[in-house]
Amino acid sequence: MNPKQLMLSAIKKRPVDRVPVTTYNFHPFRIGWWGGADKPFSQEPGYQPMLDAVSKTNTGMLCKASVEYAEDRTRIERKILGDTSITIRRMNTPKGELRNVDKRVKNQPWRCVEPFIKEDKDIEKFLSLPVESSIPDLSVAKELYNEIDDKGLVYLGYKDPFSSVASLFGFQEFAIKCIRELALIKELIDREFEQVRIQLNYMFDETEGYDFLFYTEGPELATPPMLPPAIFRQLITPYQHKLVKMIKEAGHLSSIHCHGKVRKVFEEFLVIENDILEPLEPPPQGDITLKETLDRAEGRMSLMGYIQDQDLYTSGPGEIREKVRLICQLVRGKIGYIMSTTATPYMFPPPERFVRNYIEFVEAAAEYGTN
Repeated sequence: MNPKQLMLSAIKKRPVDRVPVTTYNFHPFRIGWWGGADKPFSQEPGYQPMLDAVSKTNTGMLCKASVEYAEDRTRIERKILGDTSITIRRMNTPKGELRNVDKRVKNQPWRCVEPFIKEDKDIEKFLSLPVESSIPDLSVAKELYNEIDDKGLVYLGYKDPFSSVASLFGFQEFAIKCIRELALIKELIDREFEQVRIQLNYMFDETEGYDFLFYTEGPELATPPMLPPAIFRQLITPYQHKLVKMIKEAGHLSSIHCHGKVRKVFEEFLVIENDILEPLEPPPQGDITLKETLDRAEGRMSLMGYIQDQDLYTSGPGEIREKVRLICQLVRGKIGYIMSTTATPYMFPPPERFVRNYIEFVEAAAEYGTN
């Protein structure tokens, strides 16, 4: 099996001839790289030994494709101040203007410094907008799909109604409103759900003949300790269950991206019926073992992850190799698991220890992963 076939077999919970292994959005392609970077990994010399090891070991690659949305209702202004990029978005509503400000320091993720909704009257402004759906542009995703070929899978992101609403607020204020004004938040999510439904149907029409892996990452915002499981059950599960059903009926596979502690909401993913959950994190960042998740999933949902990204920056020689050996020993003969790191590399240039440990990860997986 080539890397793509291995990964698809694992997601579909079919037998495999070795433990599937993949990078997490780390790849040599010139398009679709991580949004926090200013250039592809192949243009940073420090990452070349890692890319060489991935190629030599025939490790799979999971690549997140950029999906752009035409924001007809939003005016965008961009500024550069030294190493800082500033993006200002303005929304004209029948009841007044809404403004959002994001900042990003070079080679760092974006950070919201001013949300659209800062007070209750801003909610009234947002609700005065007509329900419209921006059309996604999949041209970059298709280009990346053709470039990766059989070396792995391309992730095609779709919006999550819960996180779309959360992004309008500062998160602390949003979390409080989820507890105290649940009906209001649900009204906002219902509006966003209708837009996501329209967008997904458009994406299905545009991706006929492509085996993209549809994924969303919003549900991780509703996991403990940020919000209680009851909120996840009410504001994530019913909406994602409907969206995942749409994805499956269109002939695609679905994934939910969820860092952190998932023990108390693990059964909710089984209700949602997504094909795969990633990136499963070991304790202490996570709160559930790989064995327990495999037992609880019972072949109903596949899992990906368990090589903690932070460990690659801190582990001594041989430690990652031993972690890989133990994982391969645990999952050998089982179905529904893909080994991967839990995050995309983010430092430019990468530390020497990280490079050494990443190479150790892919080489050990190739050695121990044969069934």
